[in-house]
Amino acid sequence: MHFMKTVTAKVFQSGNSQAIRLPKSFRFETATVSLTRTPRGILITDDADLKRRSNALARLGGSCPDFPETTANPHEDSPRDFPL
Repeated sequence: MHFMKTVTAKVFQSGNSQAIRLPKSFRFETATVSLTRTPRGILITDDADLKRRSNALARLGGSCPDFPETTANPHEDSPRDFPL
């Protein structure tokens, strides 16, 4: 996997949607991704990878006396105020 590598990708129309042709080195192994608009552009996140990382972090809870306890978010349905 390549990190912090910048390449140019082609943007094209696919029906009524706009699409980006990703180079082979940027392909995903999942069917869905999340898109987040940021001040610098768009962040594309692999949903399956994000879930794997969250689960791994949750499993760490209690494994170290200095590690804070993790609990489920009691406000999962409430809107979050993330800066965009």
